[in-house]
Amino acid sequence: MKKIIVKKEDYLSTFKNYKLGLHSFEKYDKWFPISSSPELAGIIGDITADGHLGKGLVQFISKDKNNAIRFNNEVFRIFKISGKIKVSPSNKKIWECLICRNAFCRILNLCGAPGGDKVLKVFYVPEWIIGGSKEIKKRYLQRLFDCEGSVVLQKNRQRVHVIFKMYKATSLVKNHLIFLNQLRCILSGFKIKTTNPSTSGYTERKDGIITVGYEFRLYGTRKNLDSVLNFKKSISFESLVKKEKLEKYLNIVKNADTSLKKKSS
Repeated sequence: MKKIIVKKEDYLSTFKNYKLGLHSFEKYDKWFPISSSPELAGIIGDITADGHLGKGLVQFISKDKNNAIRFNNEVFRIFKISGKIKVSPSNKKIWECLICRNAFCRILNLCGAPGGDKVLKVFYVPEWIIGGSKEIKKRYLQRLFDCEGSVVLQKNRQRVHVIFKMYKATSLVKNHLIFLNQLRCILSGFKIKTTNPSTSGYTERKDGIITVGYEFRLYGTRKNLDSVLNFKKSISFESLVKKEKLEKYLNIVKNADTSLKKKSS
């Protein structure tokens, strides 16, 4: 069942000038009310991971042009607006989708997308996603893992890891851990067990701010692949590269027992 997330009153409350807000609302009244959906959850996941929500500007970046196109298409299906897709001027290997629409930015913020410099912002998983359907949770997690997740095969080829890692300013570690544990709680609802979050590297930004990486993992061994198989079945990656890597590593681990028996015989 769809849940109304943003109503007219919510949107108008973001304006200091009520008349200006009313004028804006009348221009975009067909958007309202904003209801929950897997597509919207995916957009929020995109912004939370590899996006930027500024004042009047939404930016989503990806190494894969198809991801930028997908983001733009999903926005159009819900809001009937389109952005501009181009190669990033700062990195020729990166594609970006830019949407300059102040009303759209206000809506995304009301839906729970973090604005500004996310490393320095307090944010949590939106309540409508936590309490949403499995499809809504799946889409949100899928977009986060596509952007911030990775797949690793342990050297002895008997364990495959799916890793989720994000950085945060050291002053906001408490908030970051709450956010990561919210993700772990949602994953547990799909019968996916994860490790406790742990530190994984520090960086110093040009402005002198120290950030710390925190990660959690779900992994499978040749004797117990349940969590990884449940991840593949219920969440998975949309990225073909990561999806194929997960499939490849799973097959290696599954066949590890057979390989060991052949060597011992």
